[in-house]
Amino acid sequence: MPPPADAQRPAPDAPGTVSAAPSDAGPPLLQMPGRYRVRLPAPVQLTYDLVRQPAGGVPAPAGPMRLTWRTNGDRYVLDLDGVLGRLHSEGASGDAGIAPRLAREDGDAGPLLTEFDADGHRVLFRATGAESPDNVGIQDRASVLMQLVGIGLAEPDQVRDTLDVVVAGARDLRIARFKVLGQEDVATGIGTLAAWHLTELAAPGMARLDIWLAPERNWLPVRLRVEDAGGSATQTLSALDAAPALP
Repeated sequence: MPPPADAQRPAPDAPGTVSAAPSDAGPPLLQMPGRYRVRLPAPVQLTYDLVRQPAGGVPAPAGPMRLTWRTNGDRYVLDLDGVLGRLHSEGASGDAGIAPRLAREDGDAGPLLTEFDADGHRVLFRATGAESPDNVGIQDRASVLMQLVGIGLAEPDQVRDTLDVVVAGARDLRIARFKVLGQEDVATGIGTLAAWHLTELAAPGMARLDIWLAPERNWLPVRLRVEDAGGSATQTLSALDAAPALP
């Protein structure tokens, strides 16, 4: 069923008003001003099998990876180890869906921190000392995955054409635009699942992220793939378990 007229999505740059859409069951629907409805996913842990394939080379297993999402409906903690690296995100929920407060990327040179100052309406990049104005619905590199899940949970008809999300990395922010390619069957460790395939419209020379979201598994990401000139890394769901809620 389409959203009410006052919640229809205008063009990406159009302004919107903050509102909260009520729900009779489950977590509340959260309305990104002028953009998407979002429902926070329930706590969950996903385990993946990772396969790396160098350009022109042979695919090789690279061990298990995990995504752990914990929430109490107001706050969340997200830990991700996989094709995007070792990422941590924590924050709250808001009118625009997931609202990160702190993001961390763990690398060989140490952790890179990004802070989201909601009161000051700015993003602080601790790796460079720079800052930038924030944006409605802004995400970090980990939380954007669960924001896409929440968009599908709240209103499946939103997952069409393209989805635009502002994403803050360790040094800057950008608009991540995901094109919806259609449904595909994905063979996983818990069976073959029908999933919507989203591909990031990355700039030339940049790595591209592909995501497969499975509606029959609460729109969770059952496959992730990062591809660049050096090859690809793909993680596919092998197990799905409940995670403890935050206190």
